[in-house]
Amino acid sequence: MNDELKDIVYADLFRYTGNARSTKDIYTTYLQELISSPEFHYISTMRRTRYYHDQIERYDGFLKYLNIAKFKFFNFWLDRLSRKYHFQIPYDTNIGKGFYLAHFGRVIIHPKSVIGYNVNVSTGVVIGTQFRGKRKGAPNIGNFVWIGANAVIVGNINIGNNVLIAPGSYVNFDVPDGSIVIGNPGLIRRAPGATLSYINNTIQFDEYNVRSGGTR
Repeated sequence: MNDELKDIVYADLFRYTGNARSTKDIYTTYLQELISSPEFHYISTMRRTRYYHDQIERYDGFLKYLNIAKFKFFNFWLDRLSRKYHFQIPYDTNIGKGFYLAHFGRVIIHPKSVIGYNVNVSTGVVIGTQFRGKRKGAPNIGNFVWIGANAVIVGNINIGNNVLIAPGSYVNFDVPDGSIVIGNPGLIRRAPGATLSYINNTIQFDEYNVRSGGTR
């Protein structure tokens, strides 16, 4: 992996292991996590697929075809993992660094969704589109967001930073920063420290080049 790809993959790895990119034998940790964690295995493959897809238009000649070949390989492998583990998160979904799938189980995220950095997603979560009405479109989810099991987030809505969405909640409305959403239909409770102690191993701005304004 080159430095750009390492920045992305090792940021996700840090969320799982707490081992920073500067840690000795970080590649060994990466391989161990690939073997032991279906969640990280899927995320890592998704990142590689997206990376090589984006490289195709940056080159001509041999390098272009090399990136096409890498993209097709990882896209094929991503599809295999999706069928095996039931994660439906397309490679072209805009997801910030430090993405964490908290549990093994079905997760569905629409590719038009936008997800910030340091986001936790639990099993059974659906992040999707709404096709009619005022909220037609896909969600835009901020940074430091914890999404509990079986939560559903739909429509052209904005979820702020530092938001906790409780398990089983249904969210089709905007949620301000520093909030907790509970229930179906969802109710908002203001909580400045909503995700404190919920989001583990948050990535550092300097090491992984994360902008304070959102995803890189």
